[in-house]
Amino acid sequence: MEKAKILTILLPIFLIGCFASTRPSKPRSDPDGFRGIKWGTEISTLKDMEKIEQDKSSNPDLIWYTRKGDTLAIGQAKLENIFYLFWMGNFASVSIDFKGDENFETLKKDLLEQLGSTVRSEEHTRKRHQRVGTEPSKTGAADSFYAWWGKNTDMLLSYSKDRHMGTLDISSTSITEERRAYEKQREQEERLKKGF
Repeated sequence: MEKAKILTILLPIFLIGCFASTRPSKPRSDPDGFRGIKWGTEISTLKDMEKIEQDKSSNPDLIWYTRKGDTLAIGQAKLENIFYLFWMGNFASVSIDFKGDENFETLKKDLLEQLGSTVRSEEHTRKRHQRVGTEPSKTGAADSFYAWWGKNTDMLLSYSKDRHMGTLDISSTSITEERRAYEKQREQEERLKKGF
């Protein structure tokens, strides 16, 4: 009787230990912003942002900024630029430029460790990147794509081996969808005005 009690206590503990060890050690990370700035934060509340003189977009609802004192590195990867995009005054995305195969491999390794494996094919990634209206990559024709779609945040890492340049785009999932719906509505209103 005593052995049966001990077995009924120890067996579940043993099984929990076995199953727990097969689980991933880290759940997929899904940040709600970038470097302490939450998605949707109003630009007026941030004192360390500087508007880019030559804006990267012709859309007046989109304004790009840099951040004073920003560390141009993610882990061991060295970065060229970090641009913060505000849509209608609210923090919507980040575009990060980098150079060199070593920085690309370091970023890719860090992101795969933090976020897990990529979840979409290259063709789907290209289509979604175009559909959400993110700014075109300065890397030219990128040949390596890695994408992670989260509940809060989407990430797209692209790299051109020929030009040794890459971009990491990080964006708010909800603001991207809101922006897309808003722009679609504006297009329909413009067509109605023109009589189409």
